[in-house]
Amino acid sequence: MNFRILYLSFVLIFGYLLFFSWSQENKDRAVAVAEVEIERVDGGDWGELAIISNSEIRLSVDVVSGALVESRLLKYKKNKDVAESSVRTLGYGDGFKFYHRSGLSSENVAYSVIENTGSALLLASENGHKKLIGFSDTNPNVVEINDYYDGADGVSSPLVYSSLFRTAGQPIDGGETFFDRSSFSGFAFNTSDDPYIGYRLGSIDEPVRYEEFGKWMGFTQKYFLISILPSEEQVTLFAEPMNSSGLYRAGVLKKPTNASLTRVYIGPKIRSELIKLAPDLELAIDMGWFWFLAQPLVVFLVFIQGFIQNWGWSIVVLTIVIKLLFWPLSSKGFRSMAKMRALSPRLQEIQSRYKNDRQKLGQEMLSFYQKEKINPAGGCLPMLAQFPVFIALFFALRETVELRHEPFMFWLSDLSAPDPFFVLPVVMAGMMYLTQKLNPQPPNMDPIQLQVMKFMPVMISVLFIWLPSGLVLYSVANAGISLIQQMYLYKQLGASLSE
Repeated sequence: MNFRILYLSFVLIFGYLLFFSWSQENKDRAVAVAEVEIERVDGGDWGELAIISNSEIRLSVDVVSGALVESRLLKYKKNKDVAESSVRTLGYGDGFKFYHRSGLSSENVAYSVIENTGSALLLASENGHKKLIGFSDTNPNVVEINDYYDGADGVSSPLVYSSLFRTAGQPIDGGETFFDRSSFSGFAFNTSDDPYIGYRLGSIDEPVRYEEFGKWMGFTQKYFLISILPSEEQVTLFAEPMNSSGLYRAGVLKKPTNASLTRVYIGPKIRSELIKLAPDLELAIDMGWFWFLAQPLVVFLVFIQGFIQNWGWSIVVLTIVIKLLFWPLSSKGFRSMAKMRALSPRLQEIQSRYKNDRQKLGQEMLSFYQKEKINPAGGCLPMLAQFPVFIALFFALRETVELRHEPFMFWLSDLSAPDPFFVLPVVMAGMMYLTQKLNPQPPNMDPIQLQVMKFMPVMISVLFIWLPSGLVLYSVANAGISLIQQMYLYKQLGASLSE
């Protein structure tokens, strides 16, 4: 029935808008623990920078404070067409700051460079603090920070911390479109009570605390993650606003010690890699309400990509497989619509005969449906049963970093960017128009609703102009396969395809 397209369209848009605020957690979820006094240290304006790098990351370290003030992911370009434009995750500029700092003391410690090998940096202070910054041997996206204290007075401070500092605002090298900026961006916590809790910066107006063992926290944004990985000790995960400086601070507090290791993941949100690093870390890939469907779909998509080696065609193949699996269900809906279409002349006759008596018309229509064993909603319900899978894959593709800057064919050089020539949105409008022509028009349809339905393909195609082409490709493939299935079944049942 025609109204199923209208319903699906509005539910899709409404669900998308709800997704924007899905991760805005309220403060009542925070676990109350004993307050810990934290002196709010801030690196201020950066001075001398030391650079270390490996095959994945170029890291800039402020020598005096020991803060990680910039990280560039060397294999991920900010701009696909500019060779020297690696994405910054940590970074600063135009009033924006996002950096990491750790230490064994709440007081500001002034370091100087002892040794820089190019892949590891050793800093030391005059009063016994040392800091060794390097990269993990097992994962090149993991930065290892060893803080030591060998001063004469024993333990340096009752505070050991590893913190992310960030001002509010969009990621420094995030996308510029509305749909890039709508993706969740904020602090995330892995706790015993909830494996994933997200806080947008604007929702943190007082300290948040969690007493945990073997849990992680981090800052997640579209495609990329900075996470302080679990340690083998009891820690306090925290987040708090720093109103005096416009910064938000979140991280890990540990018990006093003379040596502490911090492991920080800085890299893309690739599910298979995150699973290896820490339990539940893959939940930082925000796949919406139907994540339990989205995750296996992404696993299957990656499996298909291993054979096809083209993400665009992999999306098409995955869509075909899903449509074939749902064929027994969708065929029931198509059969119901085919029967409605075949009986449409008789329905119009009843409508014309009783057009001036709505009560009598309703009775006759109900009697006709019962006699012919027709369920007016029979075409909609099987389609709605597939709705969660459609939405799950829709949001999964939206967050899949593997599609970023990946070409499909011809004019589509980046599946994470909108279609530059609007070909896919126009094709989608055509698919919706043909589907409308195939579907039986409900009797007594309101004239205003009828006009809205006529313009619905145009309205949806306009929305798809701003969507990443990978998502639109999936929608076009889904609509196209449904159309082929519907036309095939109509032909098998002898339902007329003409007006």
